Amino acid sequence: MLDFAQHLVVSTDLSALNPNHINLASSLSIADIQAHINMDLLAQQFKQDVMGEVGKGWDNFVKTGQIWALIIGVIVGYLFRSITNS
Repeated sequence: MLDFAQHLVVSTDLSALNPNHINLASSLSIADIQAHINMDLLAQQFKQDVMGEVGKGWDNFVKTGQIWALIIGVIVGYLFRSITNS
């Protein structure tokens, strides 16, 4: 089977396969493939408040003081860039 998978990677022509291997094109139909797909997995719905999560993240960012680290880092980085850019 590993030989079959390696051959598919190298060649997309199914007619060039060894006749001892399984021909997937003739052995599977669309109805067989659809019967094995779990539609619950494909059509899940999530109840998420994206803007509320962004707001909570921003509040945490400000409350922990990371906003000051960002501002100081931008200022120091700009000054360093100005000094080294000549």
